Amino acid sequence: MGNLFKARLLAVALLMVALTCAVVSCKDDDSPIGTGIMPSGDMMEFVCDTMGIQTFVVRDTHVETHNRTVNLIGIVNDPIFGQTSASCAFQVLLSTSNVQFSREIDIEDLSDVKLSLQFKYSSMYGSPSSLKLNVNRLLTDISFDSVYYDDTRFEDSQYELLVSTDINFGTDSIMKIDMPQELVESIVRQNAGQETWSNSDFIDFFKGLYFTTELNSGDGCIYALDLIGSKSKMVLTYNDTCSFDFDISEYSARINMYEHDYTNADSELKAAIDNPDQPTNYCFIQGLAGLKTKIKFPELANLFDSTNVIINRAQLKVSLKEGSEIDMLPNPTGMSMTKILDSGLYDFLEDYKSNSKNFGGAYNEVDKSYTFNIPLHLQDLQKGENDNGIFMVANENRIIPYRAQLYGGAHENYSVKIIIYYSKY
Repeated sequence: MGNLFKARLLAVALLMVALTCAVVSCKDDDSPIGTGIMPSGDMMEFVCDTMGIQTFVVRDTHVETHNRTVNLIGIVNDPIFGQTSASCAFQVLLSTSNVQFSREIDIEDLSDVKLSLQFKYSSMYGSPSSLKLNVNRLLTDISFDSVYYDDTRFEDSQYELLVSTDINFGTDSIMKIDMPQELVESIVRQNAGQETWSNSDFIDFFKGLYFTTELNSGDGCIYALDLIGSKSKMVLTYNDTCSFDFDISEYSARINMYEHDYTNADSELKAAIDNPDQPTNYCFIQGLAGLKTKIKFPELANLFDSTNVIINRAQLKVSLKEGSEIDMLPNPTGMSMTKILDSGLYDFLEDYKSNSKNFGGAYNEVDKSYTFNIPLHLQDLQKGENDNGIFMVANENRIIPYRAQLYGGAHENYSVKIIIYYSKY
């Protein structure tokens, strides 16, 4: 332990001297950088080397999608990644408790009582396209306190269609839809039969809404809806000037559901997902529970000729495949990494835990790449930690359909490598 601590101190001293000499002109007696401050017998060798990696493409499954800040609807056709579909379900709540419509509405004549649904969208991914929106009424319970995943699905018997309408968001970010008169009458008369009407009563009666879409024309797009904002709600209007709001609040259960069809995807992508244990020429990253890349370091064990090694710096750089960019389908603004534990669970890399700002992962628009600093992770592997792999995923991958094709570890001309600086003692 004493030798290792001593070696770490010397390595730090070497780096500090090297940085100083990079800024000012160092005058020495032709001795290696920094050795003048080291006592005899404590000489260290400072080495720079490169190391190849292995990349594997894995489906990103079992992703929690409940109660997110945005909800997604739409369909996108991507020439590389195939088709992605997004749908969502959510609860609508009373804006006030113990409401009694019969005090102000003549329940025998509801012809002038109207119900409209309005919601706001915050962003779009894909090209402007015409979509058909199906607004369905849920016939099964959903719960704010339950956990839901990307592959949540409703059987045909668990919902019924209320209305279908074409949507094509323009400069006006609010969509308004008139709901069926049958629903208006059902809500008002159900309320009239209640002595009190709490949110629990209302949810038992009206379990929520379920949005699905169909593509009418174009390559498709996915809309991010701001359902919990003040502009999104269901509004009952009556007596010409009176209204009552049914809110979609932060306490409403909300579920995002995603589907990926790779039938028409790029042949390299299909081969990669069909052979998840085969090292790949390319990395594929896709949000909305799509694809992630697993990275392993089989060359690390043979890189050093001594166990007395301190890894001072290690940079992993992955670059976009030339020609894979599509303007309307942007790549991630940043990437994240998690390591796979022996238990099969995941954890952040030690490099991220110790200095998240220096960890990297931001997109470099100049050379179209992502760079990560992972010396501590490689040091742990060098000390004997199992190399179960690390997953690389897009930031905000649960709510944004970012996608990217990058060069992988097995590519013939542009294989991914790590530049490693280490000290031997």
